[in-house]
Amino acid sequence: MGKRPRFTGTLQGSLWRGMVISTPLMIVGWILYSIVDILNSLGQRLLTPFVPQRYIFFGMGFLLMAILVFLVGRIDLYFEHRKGGIWRSLIKRIPFVGPLVTAGEGALSLDELSKLTPCKFWLSDTTPHYGFIVREQKVRGADTEIDVYRPNVPTIVPGDLMPLKKRLVIKLANSPQEILQKLASGGFLSSAEEVPVPWDDETEEEFHERINLTPLEMAVKKILAGTSPR
Repeated sequence: MGKRPRFTGTLQGSLWRGMVISTPLMIVGWILYSIVDILNSLGQRLLTPFVPQRYIFFGMGFLLMAILVFLVGRIDLYFEHRKGGIWRSLIKRIPFVGPLVTAGEGALSLDELSKLTPCKFWLSDTTPHYGFIVREQKVRGADTEIDVYRPNVPTIVPGDLMPLKKRLVIKLANSPQEILQKLASGGFLSSAEEVPVPWDDETEEEFHERINLTPLEMAVKKILAGTSPR
């Protein structure tokens, strides 16, 4: 069997690559055009009672809709600090739609997160995680717990609130921005070193043991020393 001509192989390869690259672009382009066309048609219907049809060109309807959306946003921002957002308060009353609008209200923002103290904590006996200390929570009849916010990576927010025993949380003196940058970059951007600091009621020996040993290693050490872990 003879070899396939090089030109034919190159042609087929080029067509295949062209299809792989062009198909997603065409789909995205078609979706964007459809959205623009729908908005433009709606805008033209709004213009028709006021502007003669011969003066209405393609794109004017879309421009009108964009201006209306902008004005609604500006009005809502204007009333936000006075009445909590006039449009949002109306939308909240709509069944099914209201809960979707209010779902994110009260959630922790990046600005608020950047004011919290960063930490590392043990979610398992061998694997530490990064988080941010929200508060110390006293528990009746038990050790003090630390409410720690664990960001999801790389979005940071939303995340999870973890009530953890104080001995499992290592407070860091690094700035919140350094830890946020490390999390968002997947570890590619990080500070030169992490600076753990002890709790106020912790001895130097307890502190060094906590930052150098995992909970599993500390438990084994206590067992070998003849005491049971707490």
